[in-house]
Amino acid sequence: MDKVLLLLVVAGLVVGVALVSGPLMETKTVSPEEPQEQTEERLSEDTQQDQETDVTYEQKDRTDLSGNVRTLDFKVEETRDDVSYTHRFRVKHPDTEDEDVRIDSTRDDGAERTIILSGSRDEGWVNEFSSSEWTYFSGFAFTRMWQNRGKWYLVYKEEEWQEMEGKEFTIERKSRTARVYNIRVNRDIPNSVFSR
Repeated sequence: MDKVLLLLVVAGLVVGVALVSGPLMETKTVSPEEPQEQTEERLSEDTQQDQETDVTYEQKDRTDLSGNVRTLDFKVEETRDDVSYTHRFRVKHPDTEDEDVRIDSTRDDGAERTIILSGSRDEGWVNEFSSSEWTYFSGFAFTRMWQNRGKWYLVYKEEEWQEMEGKEFTIERKSRTARVYNIRVNRDIPNSVFSR
C-alpha cells in the first residue's frame, strides 16, 4: 500500500512540474504577415547548432565594466572551419541587469542572422541563417539563449573597451582567426535596435 501511495505522489509531482513549466517556455515564430507558434523542439535544435558553431575564445577579463561603459558597438570578421563571418555587436548597459545585446551576422555566402537579447525585458528574437521568419522567446528559452549568447561579445575584449576604441585587433586561437575593428564606446544606440 505504501508503494502505491508513493507512486501516486511521484506521478502527481511529474504532472505538476509539467503544468508549471508550460508557461515558462513561451516561444513563437513571428512572420511579417501573421504570427505562428514555434515548437520547443525547433528552438532547442537552433540552440544546439549555436553551441556547436559558437566561438570559444578565452578572454582576459569577462566582467567589471565599472559603470564607465554605457554602450558598445563594434565589428568582427572571423574565419572558423573555413567559413568566413562578419558580426556587428551592439550592447547597451553592459554588465548590468538591464543589458541588451544585438548580434547581426553575415556568412560568406550572404546568409544573415540576427539575435536580439533584451535583458531589460527578459525576451528576445532570432532570425536564423536558414529562415526568413523571426522567432520570439522569453522565460526559460530566453534564459538558455542568454546563457549561450548574452556575453559572447566579451571574447573579443583584449583590453579595457575605452582603450580599444579606434584600434584594430587580430585574435588567433586554435583554428579560428578574428579581426576586431570599428570599436565605438559610449555612442548613442536607439532602443529600437534591441526590439523586433
